[in-house]
Amino acid sequence: MGSAASAQSVPSTTAADVTETPAEQAAAQEITVTGSRVVRAGFESPTPVSVVGAEEIARSATPNVADFVNTLPAVSGSATPQTTASQVGAGRQGINSLNLRGIGDVRTLTLLDGRRVGGMINTGVVDVSELPQQLISRVDVVTGGASASYGSDALSGVVNFVLDTKFTGVKGEASGGVTTYGDNQNWKGALTFGTGFAEGRGHFLLSGEASHEDGVYDPSNRSWTDAGYAFINNPTYTATNGQPRVLLRPNVVLSTATLGGAIACSATSTCASLRGIAFGPGGTMYNLVPGSVVSDPIMSGGTNGDNNLRHGVDNSLVPKQNRRNLFARLSFDVADDWNVFAEGMLAHLDTDTRYYYGGFANNLTVRPDNAYMPASLATAIRALGLASVPFGTMKGDNGASGAHAEHGYTRVVGGFDGKFDALGTDWKLGGYYQFARATLTNTATNATLLPNFMRAIDAVRAPNGSVVCRSTLTNPTDGCVPYNLFGTGVNSKAAIDYVTGDPYQHSIFKENVFSINLAGEPFDIWAGPVSLAFGAEHRTESANGVADAITQSNPGNWDTTGGLPTIGSYKVSDAYLETVIPLAKDAGWAKSLNLNAAVRAVKYDTGTYAAWKVGAEYSPPISGVRFRGVVSRDVREANLADRYAGVFQSQSSFQDPNNNLAATTARSLASGNPDLAPEIGKTYSGGVVLQPVFLRGFNASVDYYKVSVSDAIGSLTIQQIVNLCYAGNTTACALIVRTPGATNQYDIVNKPLNLASERTKGLDFEGSYRFKVEDVVPGMNGAVSIRGLATHYISYKVNSGLPGSPINERAGAVGLPSWRYQMSIAYMTGPLSLSGTMRGVSSSVINNLYVECTSSCPVSTGDNPTYDNIHVAGATYFDLAATFEFGSDRQYELFLNVRNILNKDPAVVGAGPTGYGSWTNNPVAAAQYDVLGRVFRAGFRFKL
Repeated sequence: MGSAASAQSVPSTTAADVTETPAEQAAAQEITVTGSRVVRAGFESPTPVSVVGAEEIARSATPNVADFVNTLPAVSGSATPQTTASQVGAGRQGINSLNLRGIGDVRTLTLLDGRRVGGMINTGVVDVSELPQQLISRVDVVTGGASASYGSDALSGVVNFVLDTKFTGVKGEASGGVTTYGDNQNWKGALTFGTGFAEGRGHFLLSGEASHEDGVYDPSNRSWTDAGYAFINNPTYTATNGQPRVLLRPNVVLSTATLGGAIACSATSTCASLRGIAFGPGGTMYNLVPGSVVSDPIMSGGTNGDNNLRHGVDNSLVPKQNRRNLFARLSFDVADDWNVFAEGMLAHLDTDTRYYYGGFANNLTVRPDNAYMPASLATAIRALGLASVPFGTMKGDNGASGAHAEHGYTRVVGGFDGKFDALGTDWKLGGYYQFARATLTNTATNATLLPNFMRAIDAVRAPNGSVVCRSTLTNPTDGCVPYNLFGTGVNSKAAIDYVTGDPYQHSIFKENVFSINLAGEPFDIWAGPVSLAFGAEHRTESANGVADAITQSNPGNWDTTGGLPTIGSYKVSDAYLETVIPLAKDAGWAKSLNLNAAVRAVKYDTGTYAAWKVGAEYSPPISGVRFRGVVSRDVREANLADRYAGVFQSQSSFQDPNNNLAATTARSLASGNPDLAPEIGKTYSGGVVLQPVFLRGFNASVDYYKVSVSDAIGSLTIQQIVNLCYAGNTTACALIVRTPGATNQYDIVNKPLNLASERTKGLDFEGSYRFKVEDVVPGMNGAVSIRGLATHYISYKVNSGLPGSPINERAGAVGLPSWRYQMSIAYMTGPLSLSGTMRGVSSSVINNLYVECTSSCPVSTGDNPTYDNIHVAGATYFDLAATFEFGSDRQYELFLNVRNILNKDPAVVGAGPTGYGSWTNNPVAAAQYDVLGRVFRAGFRFKL
């Protein structure tokens, strides 16, 4: 188990260890954790570092290491298979990327043995599930700006996965798991081999892994999702009656559409008498029963059948996943102090996810001469003197839309490490070259081809009595196949095939890195040696790809697509210098005082920028106390997705300020912006580390941090764009156009911008205590290890800098609760180990800009709408794990892990009110809560 903060050594946590002296443990481990490029005996970086050891990871028994790292409180809002299940337009489903302090995964630099890892999607983030899991000996989490030491992109910090590159022998694992609901059945198999050769001068490693998860396509067996909580506009709200504008209600379903379609006339329209006529199997007509609260296109209560996406239909909670990884490494000592190495990694991930997506809630029209319309309905429409009526459908005959993504990854690294004498002292020299290639084939399955669909639903009788598309009457060779909107089970395969398809994109991302680093201690001063580290790095990033012909010509032809490919490239060249200067050693006022400083010049295509840090660590003449602090300036260049992402679209909606904040359907068309400037970050942190000599085995730390990002790269929400347009911003208005072929639906272009600023501050707490049980209970064997971590997010303000756009406080809102915490306790005796973990988040609100009230409410506005309930409950989860070792050398191990043992449901986080949705499609909330429920996992490990 890792020690608190930036401990110089990371002792293991077996019962025998607590009988050794700290010096003996450190000598046995020889693991250096500095959070710095400078490595020197006794030096501990002023930058906070948390360490997770291999035993702690193994006890968690999660399918991949990302699941465990994401439970650390300082890691918040990471991308996971649960949060990316609906992010299909960019092919990000199934990705596990880490997000430090909620500042963004693209601002977290992920390293493998201190070296860069090429990105696996167009944002450049690393899917840590693809790393060689069995070889991970520890994970170092460096919180705080680290661009000067580690390179650009480390604006929020660094996560470094350290491998056991000298493993010798054979080890393996076979494990499986299932939820308490009997779904998401999964398995994992891993095997690793390591051996030395040439009398120990060489070493070879080979490690492979395969895993599978069934996914959860229908989550309705979980009471929290089946309850159907959502936000809905209050139909009785007025600006003067003091009622809230938005209500939180259960059993929210569509009021204007069903799987087989429904007449979507409003209650005040000319065709109000036809409202709610719906069509079921075979075209059977029936009437939707209105709920207690109706605010088109949704309602609370009433008919709760085929207008409810939560019952027995595909709506992925977590995608189906198949992973395959293979890692090989060969190293050789070409001289006593010189080693060369080569390593390669192959990985493959394919995912499948489903969602009822792209329905028409109330924005189609049907005419009384439609060939498939029941005669009685056609007669009623004509009797009202109407040429058409509005119609809504979920396209039940088409089945669920979805996405299938295949990710391929290749990484090759070659390098060297060595020592030499110069200036009368030892120097360390290391360098490497990395080539990484990632591929993505992203297919939107069963998408609707809108031009064909609009032609096909306008079906009429030809002069010969046959049913044809109206367009065919004037263009007999247009190939249109008529489509029956009225009911389910009423369309032929030919009709469905004509209006559906599988648009795709295929993209290739490449990264080349050259890096060289030199470190040594060139001279001494009064308090000890001055340490230097310096080096240079050159990196190129590129992306290219193709899409299907229809998407390539106009992605708006589909209701959802695989997205247009990212096409572009950029390069980064940088050089750095870092030093540690001892200012005091064993003085009357200081046991030690060290200054740590670094500077890095970074050349982007857009110009040259400077990153730097200055920090100090001070140990007063009081044993077991150390103070640390650092200030840094960090930079991050816009990545390939920021700059060059092709258009990908997703369904969205907004409250229309031009129409009494009525829910209005929108398609978000997101893309890159080649005119972005780099982000500039500034980080301040300071804290204290306690390791009292009178309480052996105890470590604790607390650190305050403050981070500001100027020219922050981010995107506005659809609602923000609409509000800005309503306020008179002509630039925002130019981004909004009506969706071709549909009524009451808009396409809204959304590109990333350099926003004014993001500012966050908080506190990190960490503590651990290890002791022998017999020291507390005489005669009882074994050892206990306790560890606690917590992060308090005090504030996180986002300022777009655009006129009329308010400053948004993220801290305390869904996605960034004020507190994240974790506490674990492990008991080890002989071959048996037992551990328990408590983890959780504090309560939050939907949005800090929202106003909660039930009466005497102020006037609701676009930026500050009034809600009757914006509270989101906190959650505490308990996990239990057990391992049992057996065999003559305890080389075999059985393990059992139960996550969320109390099967606690996630908090209610309503969808809407601007459209019908499901909690399962809320990635911000899914990042903070357990959505699978109780999960069992068991397996067998061996090491020979």
